[in-house]
Amino acid sequence: MKEIMISVDTGKSYTKALTKNGEEIKKVLFRTKVQEVSNLDITLSSNTYLVEFQGKSYLIGDMVSENSCNFQISKHTIDHQLSIYLAICKILQATDAMKMGLPKIHLSVNTPLNLYKNSNSKTAYQSFIQNNSEIISLKVNGTAFAFRIASLVVLPEAMGPIYCGNRINDFRDKKVTVIDIGSLNVNYCTFNRLVPELNSMNISNLGINILRAKIAEKLTEVYGTIVNDEDVEEIFANGGFLYVSGIKKADSKAIIDNIISKHVNEIFNYARSRGLTFNNSNIIFCGGGSVLLKDYILSQYPLAIIEDQFSNCLSYLNILEAKHED
Repeated sequence: MKEIMISVDTGKSYTKALTKNGEEIKKVLFRTKVQEVSNLDITLSSNTYLVEFQGKSYLIGDMVSENSCNFQISKHTIDHQLSIYLAICKILQATDAMKMGLPKIHLSVNTPLNLYKNSNSKTAYQSFIQNNSEIISLKVNGTAFAFRIASLVVLPEAMGPIYCGNRINDFRDKKVTVIDIGSLNVNYCTFNRLVPELNSMNISNLGINILRAKIAEKLTEVYGTIVNDEDVEEIFANGGFLYVSGIKKADSKAIIDNIISKHVNEIFNYARSRGLTFNNSNIIFCGGGSVLLKDYILSQYPLAIIEDQFSNCLSYLNILEAKHED
């Protein structure tokens, strides 16, 4: 039986996963967009997956509409369960672990800070993801996978790089506030010499999906045309301008920039309203939203450190490895 350690950071927008294959780190990244389907007969794009699980079929990834993103704060949902299982399957495929027999998975996953602090929520979520320790069987794009989650560690969001390998020494004697900007939520946590301060763990609903809705609503109002979430995704990806019927709206960028700047200011102000002063503290931003908002964050807090979207996952993996070394 092949034992493998996997960390998964499943967000409302993207699912990230990591494992170590010898000295090599294998990474997985796909959109957390899930839609139940039946009798599907289409050619799938390279980052879209047809998952068959417990007698039902689901499409996961790029080809699913943005409207299929799950906006519940809880991760105790079929969307997150399937996304975690899909991430495990992609890791198993990348490492050829299935050739060694039934894989035995040691897994670390994330949960929002408010749910992490509730032991009953953590226990229920753990049992849900582990499938009550039973063998998990599913098909991904017609390929059968089976594995058992032998152990599961539930960890809080907003860890960033605090426990990332050699970087632990960078934070060992420091006070660090981590702000994790996700699709739905923003999680805040202060670490004092690597120890998380419970009272500093806060969560707001100021994620990227909320910002996207603000932009769509304002542009619809100003230009008299329906602007939806997918339109705003294109605006983010292509220079920050709105195009209507192929015509570039030159003044739209200033409107969008103003909305984003105010939103970033709200993220800082929410932290201050919960007693986070940012005094004598290093500020680290992580999560996919932080990468998207990098320039706006640095304009308000030039000394902020912006991590890539795998930083949480790396910390989760290192914690998982440390637990098994013990």
